[in-house]
Amino acid sequence: MKTKFIHLGIVIILFSFAACSSQNETKEETTAVETDVPPSLKDDTEETLLIKLSDKERDELSIKTEKVKSEFVDHQILAPGVVFPSPGHSSIISTPINGQVTAINVYEGDWVNKGQELFRIQSLEYGNLISEYLQAFAQESFQKSRQARLQQLVEERISSTSELEQATAEYQRASASLKSAYAKLRAVGVPDSEIAQFSNSADFQPTLKIVAPINGVIEKNFVELGQSVNALENLSRVLDTRQVLVRGYVSPGDAVLVKAGNLVDITKREQEEITIKGEITSVNPGLDENSRSVVVNIIISSENGWPKPGENLRLAITSESQKETVAIQLQALTYDGDQPIVFVKKSANTFERRAIDVEQIKGELVFVTSGLSAGEEVAITKVFSLKALSRFDIISEE
Repeated sequence: MKTKFIHLGIVIILFSFAACSSQNETKEETTAVETDVPPSLKDDTEETLLIKLSDKERDELSIKTEKVKSEFVDHQILAPGVVFPSPGHSSIISTPINGQVTAINVYEGDWVNKGQELFRIQSLEYGNLISEYLQAFAQESFQKSRQARLQQLVEERISSTSELEQATAEYQRASASLKSAYAKLRAVGVPDSEIAQFSNSADFQPTLKIVAPINGVIEKNFVELGQSVNALENLSRVLDTRQVLVRGYVSPGDAVLVKAGNLVDITKREQEEITIKGEITSVNPGLDENSRSVVVNIIISSENGWPKPGENLRLAITSESQKETVAIQLQALTYDGDQPIVFVKKSANTFERRAIDVEQIKGELVFVTSGLSAGEEVAITKVFSLKALSRFDIISEE
């Protein structure tokens, strides 16, 4: 009996020992599992990542920083532009009557002054206009003289008042006919000095002189000597390129920030160092049908013959911001996947890798909605080096 109690005691002791061993193994396994989780997968990864540089790394990188500003910042909007002739500095020369080209006095590339004779058009229609004017002039002169003579006779009571009234009416009709004939000659471009010569000359040629309406360069002649032309047919085109119109094409999103008076830097696409400064003259209210953009108009004076009509340009429009915002330079921004990040200076040797929310990017400025405060310093050089070091720190933790 005593022996049975001894055996039972031994069995209980063995079971107790086995149970204790099992609990210890479970605790060890749990501890092992917990220590096997890399730091990058723990909740601690949500904490700020600091990049600590040695003195040597700091001196070699020489990272430049800039303080974050919170103020009303001028937006710079980049847009393409195309040069057109300026209003009032371009003219199509056309013939007002049917006829034949009997003289071409200028050719493409020639500079002409306002009023200079360009073409001569021989025309039967023009001859009829002169004849009509001369007849009206003669009739008006006769009726005027008749009215004056009757006026004197009425005063002497030799003629009746009714005869004077009839003469006055005839004179008024003749005067109206003369004004009509004069208007027709002026409509085809005949100057007053030449019209006055018709009444004093016994002979005239039915040849109409076509003159330049503006100063400029003959861009193109559309007719040849001896060619028959119809009324309103184009003869030539004159351009004064000393002043041009630049049309800029701004996206609808940027157009809300643009208004007349905004300053513009105009540069060549291939040579950005060549710049002309101007300002927006007007903004078209609707979208351009072809480009689906808002068109801004800039009238500028050319310098040394540049820019020329038809040339493509690059525009940098400076627009005032409509709200206070946090802005940093574009070179301070980089991305981790789709997440915008910057590196904030915490001390001489320490930078903080920080995620930010970007509202929009305009030219060389990044407008930040959250993640940065005014007065903090962000790296604007060696950003990719800091990004590489931050990745190395993450990998080393894992």
